[in-house]
This record gives sequence, C-alpha cells and structure tokens, in this order.
Amino acid sequence: MKITFVSPRIERKKFTGGTYCILRHANELVSRGHNVSVVAYPKSVMPEWIDLKAKLIVPRHLKWPRHLPYGQAMLATASYALDYIGYGYKGDYYSRATAHAFLSEIMPDSDITVATVWETASLVAKHGKGRKAYFCQHYEPLFFEDKVGHSDAEATYSYGLSLIANSSWLKSRLERRLRATGEPVDVHLATNAIDPHTFRSAGNNHLRTTNESQILRVISYGGRDAQWKGFTEMAMAIRSARNALPEKIIEWSVYGDAMLSPNNDIAPYKYLGFLNQSELASAYRVNDVLLSASWYESFPLFPIEGMASGLAVITTAYGTEDYAVNEENCLIVEPRNIESIACAIIRLASDRVLLNQLASSAEQVTKHHNWQTAGSGMEKVLHRIVSTQSSSRS
Repeated sequence: MKITFVSPRIERKKFTGGTYCILRHANELVSRGHNVSVVAYPKSVMPEWIDLKAKLIVPRHLKWPRHLPYGQAMLATASYALDYIGYGYKGDYYSRATAHAFLSEIMPDSDITVATVWETASLVAKHGKGRKAYFCQHYEPLFFEDKVGHSDAEATYSYGLSLIANSSWLKSRLERRLRATGEPVDVHLATNAIDPHTFRSAGNNHLRTTNESQILRVISYGGRDAQWKGFTEMAMAIRSARNALPEKIIEWSVYGDAMLSPNNDIAPYKYLGFLNQSELASAYRVNDVLLSASWYESFPLFPIEGMASGLAVITTAYGTEDYAVNEENCLIVEPRNIESIACAIIRLASDRVLLNQLASSAEQVTKHHNWQTAGSGMEKVLHRIVSTQSSSRS
C-alpha cells in the first residue's frame, strides 16, 4: 500500500509520545514493504531521536509567493479560513489556514491518508488522497476548557474519516460519541507499544538490602504544562507520603518539563531534563517506582516503559486498561485523589515484597506489547479500511 501519515510539527531533538508513536508505526509499515510518507507541519525537520525509514515531506516555503500582491495574499488566506470553518476551525484562522494551504499542495498520491491529531483531521478530510482515516491517540476534546476549542476537536469525529483508536478505553469513548450523534459505529483498534530491547530490567534491581529498603526511589514524567497530567497531585501525594513515613527517604526524580520547579514548596525533586529513549531507559532502571497520576490517558507509554524496566507502577486507570491490572501488575489510583495516590506510595515504601511482586508481574505483560506486534495490528487495520471502502464503492 501507499500510506501517508499527516503529522504535527517534528522537531530535531525533542518529541512527544504521540509523535514518537506515529513515526514508529510508519517505520514498522515500511519494514513490511509498504510505501510510507509522513507529511509534517511547516518548520518540521528530520528527527535525530529516531531513524525514520518513511519519506518525510515538509513544505519548503512558508510565505506567499512574492509576485502575489499583499491584498490577494490576504484574500487567499481569508478564503482558506472561511473554507475551514465547515471543518471545525473557528479559532486561529490565519496560522491554521496558511499551514493547510501549504500542506494541501504537497499531499502525495496514496491508497490511504491518515490524520494523527485533531488539527490534521480537516486537512485529511478535504485534501487526503485515497481512503481517509484518523489515528486517534486521545479523546482530544478533553484538552480544552474553552467551548470553541472543545467543539473544534469534537467536530473532527464527524468528518467521515475511518476512526482508529490507540486504546480500548478510547475505542469505547469514541463509540459512545458516535452512538450519541447517530453516526455509524465502527471504530478500529491499533495499540501502541514499546521497544523491549531498550526498556528492560537490570535484573534483581529491587531486591535491596535492609538499609536500602529505607529508600524509595520514584520517577515520574513531568507532563509538560498539561494540568491533566496530574503533576500537582503527584507532588502533593509525595509530600503526604514523606510526612507519613518520616523514617524513610522518598527520592523523587522527574524527566521532561513540569508545572512545578524542582525546588518547589510542595515536594522538591531531582530534575532529569529531556531524555532520549536510551537515557530514559537508564533512568528507569535506577528507580523503584514509576508514578503517574494523569486524569485520563490513552495508551500512555511511560507506565508500560516503567513496567518493562522492572519498576513497580502506580497509575490511573483511564487509557491504561490494555496492560494495567490493579494489584496484579500495578497499583491503580483514583485521578485527582491525593489520598489515593499517597496511599499507594506509602504501601510500596512499606512493603518491599509487594513492590517486587508487582514489578515481576509487570515485566511479563509488557512482552506482548512490542512494536512488531503493534505494527502488524496497524497494518491489518489499514488493509481493512482500504478493502472495506473499496468494496463499498464498487
């Protein structure tokens, strides 16, 4: 198949989990013999954090041609803006419309074109080649507090694109939305994964001596500045656990940007900065617990990366159901519930046997979530969309 993914901006050194998964799926499809292109938003560059096998296509020019008079350029921009009102764009007309104007000109011929975030959905709906799909990696209306942003993201599920969810939770959420609006309910599932060669346990790294068991080493993802990542709640829970266990040392390390500074007044932590995949794997292996308290996720990578690295994991349920089982391979806590999160930390700080049991069970489940398996799943879904739509139009 000729496959095109439409991606948000790709940076040289930094990346989000969503962008990482897009490019990993693209690589897996290339390895299966497919012709894969990634059309990326303006100012994207070839990433250094992954050996991208797919063809990267980025607009070369970000300004209107010099021969086009200013007035005509503004009218053209306004035309694109008005054109996209029907596709959910009611906010920043200029930047979105101009980005789509350039991207629409470079869309390659494909058997299927796949949107990957809500901003790309209207572009694929209007200018995508071949069959048109939307690889959803979260229920993105949840990200917006304002009504305009929420409705913009919500509208993307009604563009007629074949929806692909990256988790069972998201699949269920999208199906409920489609039923409520009376639209056909047919959401595909293609989960993400981890690289077991990168994220692996260092062995019996949790079988500490008695003295070492007085120290609990916790690592968390900072979550950028996204409130729904639950960083403030994690900090308050760490403080609560430290106060409840004055005889123990609870060390907290954080990678990636966070809402609170390392020397904050709630729960100071060691800042690790931005880590690439190998650096992150090494950071996991010197810790005991991966702590996550997101309000909602959709197949987040950091809890399952922690599991594969031999850590006991504390996480919330929404979006982790494909691999997280409470009391079996992790501890599930209630989102936005500081007491629930703190209790889980205290349990693991006080019970090294439980910590080791959870870590051992977690390592086993992660073996089923490798990129080869995930790539095969995505390939089957794309084949199904292309063949189903082809037969329905014949």
